[in-house]
Amino acid sequence: MSKTTTTATKPAPKPAVKPADEDAANRKEIIRNIKGPVVERLVGLIPALAAYGDVYTTVMASPDLLHGCLQVFRKNRESFQDLLVDDEGRPVTDDDAPLKCRRSVNQIVGMVVRSGCKAYAEKRWAASSAPQARPAVRAETRSLLEKLAALVSGKWTEAEAPKPAASQADRFYAAIKDHLEHDWQVPLIPYFAELPVKLLHELGSGCTTLHNPEAIAQLADIGRHNMDQARKILSDQMMREMLDTQPLAAKGVAFLGKDRYEFLHSAVYDRMGEKFWDMCTDCDRLEAMEEKNAKDLEQMAEFLHIISAETINRLTDYLPLGHIAVFLRIASQRLGDEKFAEIFGAPGNKKLVKIFCEKTSAYKLDPAKPLEDLESRLPDLFGAYLRAPADFERGL
Repeated sequence: MSKTTTTATKPAPKPAVKPADEDAANRKEIIRNIKGPVVERLVGLIPALAAYGDVYTTVMASPDLLHGCLQVFRKNRESFQDLLVDDEGRPVTDDDAPLKCRRSVNQIVGMVVRSGCKAYAEKRWAASSAPQARPAVRAETRSLLEKLAALVSGKWTEAEAPKPAASQADRFYAAIKDHLEHDWQVPLIPYFAELPVKLLHELGSGCTTLHNPEAIAQLADIGRHNMDQARKILSDQMMREMLDTQPLAAKGVAFLGKDRYEFLHSAVYDRMGEKFWDMCTDCDRLEAMEEKNAKDLEQMAEFLHIISAETINRLTDYLPLGHIAVFLRIASQRLGDEKFAEIFGAPGNKKLVKIFCEKTSAYKLDPAKPLEDLESRLPDLFGAYLRAPADFERGL
């Protein structure tokens, strides 16, 4: 009788355990902490928040409240320090250093800013065309928002104007989320929401150059026509640089037109670099510049993004070639950046600009070394003003 041999079957191998997504787990823990202990401590520091049923949801959908809470957090960091620790539980005081969750304080603030933007957008466009859907904002904010909406409807194509539909929230958030990193951007979210989504895509990181509602309104005031004109005048590389650096320059580029833009670009861009685009934000300045020769403009290049049309005209009226650069350099050094811009920038102080230029032009300089002589005298001129500004302005 033959024996039947049975071969033992090996158990099927267990499926490999999928490694936990550490980043997702850390993110979940961050959100848990924000919704729990962080909100609890904020309510302790801002008792008025206790009036809201869901503090987290209310604050996230209100840029005013969210910005206020972020400021309170920054000013009362010690109240949150036990949450701001590294892997070994040691306090982390550098806002750019990683915490236990592998993100820094500043990176977490960026997460909060983006979440707040999304929450605002969803509430803003929650109820299709219902006007009451716009989240509550302060009266002065509402006034500026209405002005901005009017600019967009008047100066951009109808197809670009933000539509009162829930999907507008997704389009807006997708266009701006990669450029939201800082708590100072939070109060600007309602203003960005009024801009055409196409424009936000065009701006890219240029969004971060707009630091106040007035700058956003200036951008809206440029209009689609000027933006498209600038695109026709500039190379693709220069257009991208302008949008990333100073999008408000589009109006100036359109104002100049191709020939005048190319003249100014060839005269001063290499000396100015990206400050060239700051120069292009003031059409009065550009108009004054286009009447000057390239050598005069080269003398002013270091300061053309600051000085006004009046300053440009006075300098070329009173000072010979070669003296302008020395004048501006010494003025900036002696007066300091703030006072220099206050006098020689826009709108500036036209009376003082004229006095400084007249006094400089009256110097009897050593013909053997005029620039060295000028350089030695100018510090006393600006020093006399700083010692007694009112008397100097009166000619005493």
